[in-house]
Amino acid sequence: MFKEARVEETLHPPRNPKPSSPLMSRDSTATLTNFLLWLTLLWCQEPQNQLQAAQWPQFRGDKGQGRAENEKLPIPFGPNEAVQWQVNMGSGHSSPCVWGEKLFLTTFEEGLLQTLALDVRNGRLIWKQSLTPSGIEKGHRNGTPANSTPATNGKVLVTYFGSFGLAAYDLDGQEIWRKPLPVPVTQHGASSSPVLAGDRVILQVDQDVDSYLICLHLRTGKTLWKVNRPGFRRGFATPITWPAKKPTSIITSGTLRAIAYALGDGAVQWEMGGLPNETVASPAFDEEHLFLSGWTMGAGVPSLPDYDQLLLEDEDGDGSVQRAEATGAARMHFPYIDANKDGGIDRNEWQTMKDIFQRSENALLAIQPAESAEKDPILAWKQTRGLPYVPSPLAYAKRIFLVKNGGMVSCLDASSGAFVYREERVGALGDYYASPIGVGNHVLIASQRGTITVLNAHSESLKVDHQIDFEEGIMATPAMVSGRLFVRTSQKIYCFERP
Repeated sequence: MFKEARVEETLHPPRNPKPSSPLMSRDSTATLTNFLLWLTLLWCQEPQNQLQAAQWPQFRGDKGQGRAENEKLPIPFGPNEAVQWQVNMGSGHSSPCVWGEKLFLTTFEEGLLQTLALDVRNGRLIWKQSLTPSGIEKGHRNGTPANSTPATNGKVLVTYFGSFGLAAYDLDGQEIWRKPLPVPVTQHGASSSPVLAGDRVILQVDQDVDSYLICLHLRTGKTLWKVNRPGFRRGFATPITWPAKKPTSIITSGTLRAIAYALGDGAVQWEMGGLPNETVASPAFDEEHLFLSGWTMGAGVPSLPDYDQLLLEDEDGDGSVQRAEATGAARMHFPYIDANKDGGIDRNEWQTMKDIFQRSENALLAIQPAESAEKDPILAWKQTRGLPYVPSPLAYAKRIFLVKNGGMVSCLDASSGAFVYREERVGALGDYYASPIGVGNHVLIASQRGTITVLNAHSESLKVDHQIDFEEGIMATPAMVSGRLFVRTSQKIYCFERP
């Protein structure tokens, strides 16, 4: 049996004390005001007595970096080995989010956008919440309406669905607030995940028109600020906050460039170019650098012809090019160039993409931030080989690990960018969507086809220590918490553990 928490239809403000009496003294009112402020700050911050609690609190774990240095993988493991429990799951590619004895996931079932809490010890369903979308966003053939990973600080859980927006729950499943947002304008659907920083919720929404970065109050869902991102087209990266210990910046990766925004008010602090027209991988960091990568076929598009030449294909003479009229690059990239999705390419849409394609670069950038956010960062090094399309770079053991389609892994020295080894095959073909994670002395990668490969993190050449085929797809990034490895496949969620 499980507890299905009650879903409310409206915003739930925190319970307030009775209004102050007009006869209260000024000192009493001030004391009460200070007390309420203290309670709010205490409520929003990470619970101090749980800072050491078992947690993988967001996409790619603590600070979004996919690292579990003090853990040990339960090797060997697989669908029939070291399985603590397994539970059938509905459609969804969100990655496991873990706090204490609860694991959170999202699914899409029977037209509902669902958030689930499972018991990490046995997989039992503790509670489930559902949101009803007015319509379902269009997505990639491999995607689902439940791609984004929840985030929590141990008191509040925040979820995002492109077909609905944001919603917040306490860890017992009671809804705190909801924030409907417009469905992103992109043919692939949403996948960026929310990020929490103190009393704030950050969400990056890059789309073909009207991209933006939004910051909400964690307790109330109120919009604190929202900044437009002109020039940014569709993107799927999740931002990170920086510096790690006391964040003051939000680091975003997107069309052609990285931008740092002030956490306080969304003001642009710095930006650096050198990225492709579309980014999927999320930023990584170590003690010295930020690492941002991007690869797309768009960076290899030859220079597009002038729009007047394209108009020679305008058979009906309406001043725009319809899909049936388009040929060559216009036809190949039609859904991308047609930003407003009206079925035609106009002059502005064409010129915008012509400029973007001309500046697009596939690269891995190592950025050395300045001591002050007001100063420009330095490009420490740059690499253009071995780049992944979807998986994020992993900064681990003073190295950078990259995995690209075809099961090719590259390892670089994090300080210099020199290759330790480059584009070595692991023997697991197919595309890769899940990001690599570092666990103890190993790096774990997972292919879309369902093969997990465990690599030695310290060897000077590629060394595979374990490989297992799950025989079902894997798109979500695994999580490692307190000796437990959580792997979500296309049909199940597994927990692997050894005594």
